[in-house]
Amino acid sequence: MADKNLRGIYSILGTCFKDDESIDYASQENLIHYCIENGLHGIVTLANASEGHLMLDDEKKQLLSFVIKTVNGRIPVVATINHPSSYCAAEMARNAEAAGADAVMCMPPFFGRWRAGLGEIESFFSAINSAVKIPIIIQDHQLSDIALPVDFLVSLSAKLENVKYIKLEFGNIINKARKLLAHPKHNLLGVFGGNSGVFLPEEYEAGCCGTMPACYMPRQFRTTWDFLQEGETKEAIDFFTPFSRLAAYEKDIANRCLWKEILVRQGVIKSAKIRGPVPAFFEEWDVAQLLQVAKSAGMDV
Repeated sequence: MADKNLRGIYSILGTCFKDDESIDYASQENLIHYCIENGLHGIVTLANASEGHLMLDDEKKQLLSFVIKTVNGRIPVVATINHPSSYCAAEMARNAEAAGADAVMCMPPFFGRWRAGLGEIESFFSAINSAVKIPIIIQDHQLSDIALPVDFLVSLSAKLENVKYIKLEFGNIINKARKLLAHPKHNLLGVFGGNSGVFLPEEYEAGCCGTMPACYMPRQFRTTWDFLQEGETKEAIDFFTPFSRLAAYEKDIANRCLWKEILVRQGVIKSAKIRGPVPAFFEEWDVAQLLQVAKSAGMDV
């Protein structure tokens, strides 16, 4: 699987929790099967929208092993390995590869207000590159507060043989994708869009190899992708527009995995629990409005 190019809809797999905030592996299994049965090309686990930053190290290892075992080679699994330490990130990457992950994804190193310079970032990804042979996806995310220049990303991919993909979530990702892919020295295998996949048709038009949205509407994203692959751009936009409004609402209004409420209503997972502290906007009124937006998009909730 690792020898194949990553392409298509790679949703961020939510982590299912019981009411006591321990991992609910029964719901997790249901969610994985739901994602695969509804057409995802791949899944990403331990990411920000997976609440990976809220897990113990042992939990991360156990969950990754469970996800890979449950997927059982049907689609690629990408493991997120964010950490401010190059030593720890490299060790996490090594463990992910040993567990059977098809690729690893990581943001540049940061901690609180500490920001790495470009030289430190190159050293950081060099350590990860030396630790594995599977593809590395660099996540260019505003959470790090480090905007990675196009020339730097191209140079890094040329120096480090396993840096094969970029996931864009900082600034104008459409423009940046075009510049990366048009760069005369780029040797990337692909650029993924992010930001909840709100503008999937436009990302595709810019040359992106796929997108990484949340996992609560895999069929809708896959159907849109298939339209785009078939050159039916108008049909893709007409179909996707109601769902793009829901994706935008999820990203800008109902962040921090409130979308789990949709999966609960659909009977996919048992609880919408997230790990605390729970955001102030997770009130009944806010949940009802999210469901209202989902219903207006045509979802059965």
